[in-house]
Amino acid sequence: MAKNLEANLIEVNGKFINFDQHREEYTQHYDALRKELYTQLRSNKVLDKLLKGHTLGGSYGDNLKVAMPNEFDLVIHLVFPENDKIIVKADPRKPGNVTLDMTKVMEVIGKQEHNKLVFEQLQKMVNRNQLLCEDKLQSWLQGVMTQALAKMGKQIKVGSVVSPLSYKKSGPAHTIDVKGRYEYSVDFVPAIRLKADQCVLGPQQRRHFGTTPHWDAIPKPMKPPLPENISFRASYYDAEKGLLQGKNNLKNSIRLMKRLRDKKNNMTNLKSYYIKTLFLWEVTKQDPKYWQKPMTEIVIEMLDRLGNTLRLTSSKGKLLFFWDPKLDMFADLTANQRQAMFNCVSKTQYIFRRGDGNLTEDIVKRVQTYFNTPITRGIENIPDNSQCLQAVAAEEDSKAKAPTPKPGTQVASSGNGAKPKDPPTISPKAKQNNALPNQNTAKAAQPNQRNPNGNAQKAAPAQPKEQAEKQPKLPIKPNPKPSAQKVPVPVQPNQSKPNPPIKAESGAQPDAKNQNPSQRPGTKPQLEPAVEGKNGESSCSIN
Repeated sequence: MAKNLEANLIEVNGKFINFDQHREEYTQHYDALRKELYTQLRSNKVLDKLLKGHTLGGSYGDNLKVAMPNEFDLVIHLVFPENDKIIVKADPRKPGNVTLDMTKVMEVIGKQEHNKLVFEQLQKMVNRNQLLCEDKLQSWLQGVMTQALAKMGKQIKVGSVVSPLSYKKSGPAHTIDVKGRYEYSVDFVPAIRLKADQCVLGPQQRRHFGTTPHWDAIPKPMKPPLPENISFRASYYDAEKGLLQGKNNLKNSIRLMKRLRDKKNNMTNLKSYYIKTLFLWEVTKQDPKYWQKPMTEIVIEMLDRLGNTLRLTSSKGKLLFFWDPKLDMFADLTANQRQAMFNCVSKTQYIFRRGDGNLTEDIVKRVQTYFNTPITRGIENIPDNSQCLQAVAAEEDSKAKAPTPKPGTQVASSGNGAKPKDPPTISPKAKQNNALPNQNTAKAAQPNQRNPNGNAQKAAPAQPKEQAEKQPKLPIKPNPKPSAQKVPVPVQPNQSKPNPPIKAESGAQPDAKNQNPSQRPGTKPQLEPAVEGKNGESSCSIN
């Protein structure tokens, strides 16, 4: 019996999306990294007082991951002494954001000897109105994180596997990239932990928040970054997690839509949180039994909802932030970006509707191509630890040995002033078999070449007649044997014709000074830049 579309979606969901083959091994390595880093972070006496646990967030924490376990989002909870005295207000300039007034906190801890270090650090992170500044907090954390990685030697050893580590700051996250046998990244996201009675939600959103005890204020930089930025993004991750739990095919449908997004060239601007927000709104509108429907029906209907939010009409579609509807999450997208995503969504929905009514062979193949990206970086495809360390060491060694030419310098000419002979005649057939000369080399060989200062370079003056006569005449050597190797002489920058090849005696090596700099021993050959192929073809076309 032929499969229907639902059976195909169930198959691809288990085969290409919801796989756990490497989850346990990667998670063990990540846990070891987290514990070691936490140990180093706690060596800072101030941060040690503020750290109050962590939460695995993002797609991994929501169990919505649709690819290899190659990234983790770890929310680091920071709690100040007298944290409940923080005065939280909605930021009128930025919907969905809040400001944190630390006045009452500082009044209390300023008199406490055991919180003296925290008070002194907090003084450096607030403005003159005692409002906590996102950029100052992040700058301090960045310094602590850098010191922690340095103490770890920028590597982590788990069992017998040593993995190099690198660090960068990206948005609100402090990202550590792990290389070697296990390749993944960890986003350490700092968050000010606040109680439920400190939230500034509206009445309707407060009902969705329910009995969740905590929420977070994330120090997310503005775009472009602002000095003394007092605006923090409000995050209700725990409440969102509760809203999505126990909804049967809800999470399966989210995974399918995320996978569709990943396979479409024009859908890169559709962030995972946008898809999650779309489903959060639907959860509040639908009966819990709605999510017991087949995935096919849910995905088709949710594609329709997504298309409406992207639609460019007189009443422009919007995707409102679930916790503050005054914020349109699509406001920063251009019309072209919205139109491209709308076209992809509409055509994908059309294919799914056709397949749901009449599943033909071509639709089965098309649906399979939507999801069947192969896994290219599994554990079995990664070299062992010794190979990884050798590769890292070789890369660092090559960087250290590679010469760094000064800008504007030219290679000195090593010619003897003699007029070169005409090159040998090449037959038309041989010309076809030989590659064309590099255009840049041909230009460099033209006479009267201008230097970087714009002055024409004059040819080297001829030697005086008297000086030429004093030079001893070289003895005439007999013709070399037919087996002698011919070594080509490189073209000089001011030379109009190429030099004829020099006949080298057996076992002789060409002079290193006359070699092309890119061909000298110890230097990497310079490759021609690859020509990019045609790009921009939409993956949403229907044949």
